Amino acid sequence: MNSKRTLLLLTTLTNRTGCVNCFTDTCRSFLKSYSLLATTAVSTSTNSDCILHSSLNKHLHFSRSTMSMTTNSDTKSNQGMTDIGSASGMENKESSVSLWRETIKVSIAKSRKVRGGNFVQISTVDPETLEPRIRTVVFRGFLSTPTENDKGNDPFIMKMITDLRSSKVHEITKHSTSKAELLWWFSKSSEQYRVLGTLKFVGSGSSGLFDLDSDPYYQQARKQQWGNLSDSAREQFYWRDPKTSYETQSKVPEGGRDEEGKVLPPPDNFLLMLLFPERVDFLRLGDNYRQVDELTNNNENEEGKWVMERVNP
Repeated sequence: MNSKRTLLLLTTLTNRTGCVNCFTDTCRSFLKSYSLLATTAVSTSTNSDCILHSSLNKHLHFSRSTMSMTTNSDTKSNQGMTDIGSASGMENKESSVSLWRETIKVSIAKSRKVRGGNFVQISTVDPETLEPRIRTVVFRGFLSTPTENDKGNDPFIMKMITDLRSSKVHEITKHSTSKAELLWWFSKSSEQYRVLGTLKFVGSGSSGLFDLDSDPYYQQARKQQWGNLSDSAREQFYWRDPKTSYETQSKVPEGGRDEEGKVLPPPDNFLLMLLFPERVDFLRLGDNYRQVDELTNNNENEEGKWVMERVNP
């Protein structure tokens, strides 16, 4: 056997793999092949030498392929959020400006089957300490204003629910602006919506605690939302006061229903929580597209208009 040629191939293998594990595995495989060849070889030494070097070259090719796959895998696992756009191959595509309400329709449709895809975060500010507060709630759909409903326009108000005893109610009602921001991340499409607006509540018509309590349109929306809840969700509004020392829950109406199985009227502490959007900051990581929509001239005497602008991400 030509020992110089064998040594040259082994040296080349070491230099080109650059990976100790790959080199070790390849050598083991090569030695097995070499042992087999040494035992069964019956031809001349020249032919055996050719067979041996052919086998070693095959293992060298396998080692290169393995090294390439390992490198590609490591690159993918080390991707950060800023790499998502590059990976999609969309970073240089131009996007037309569309109102956020149209864009979010598509985002919701893509994530409809994603578990927890309708979970959003609502942030407020404690009026006494000025500390930020944030929590996750369930988005319950869009609601039209009475005017939009009459015109047949797409609804813009974002529906959620809460408990009158919740701290977020105090934080909003005691704050001069009643502002809150909603964050919605769509993992399926790598999109983020930050929605700033006025947060309003709808309680029982008899309480008169909130401005919308006396409006029959919003009272009907509250009643309908209560009926649409799952049994387990309705039961939570009969639990003991939150943030007090723990006690075993007292017996609550099962499913929020009476003995005949009919849904009970919503209790006074059940609130329909409505976010009236005023600014929407939309970011799509797939092509690093960012857009800000702002509602202008929004007052009781004049219908507001949305102004859209694409901005740098």
